[in-house]
Amino acid sequence: MVKKDLIEYLSHNFGFTKSVSNEVISNIFNEIKDAITRGDIVKIKDFGVFKSKMSNPRVCRDPRTGSRVDVSSKKKILFKVSNSLKRFINS
Repeated sequence: MVKKDLIEYLSHNFGFTKSVSNEVISNIFNEIKDAITRGDIVKIKDFGVFKSKMSNPRVCRDPRTGSRVDVSSKKKILFKVSNSLKRFINS
């Protein structure tokens, strides 16, 4: 499923126009992105939890040259599936 499929679903099942459906879906996704960027935790009941976490800086090796490369810390996005969704998928 892609964003276009969600837009089609909204327009067919709820009577929205495709442009309104696109705006609704885009606004929802943008709010989720903004919340994660701010460091907020986004909990969607019966679906899961989105959150961001800073990774630790570390030293790696370049496989071609063997030289050490410092990798700085960066934000990672984590998603944890809810137990109810796990049960639904596995039933």
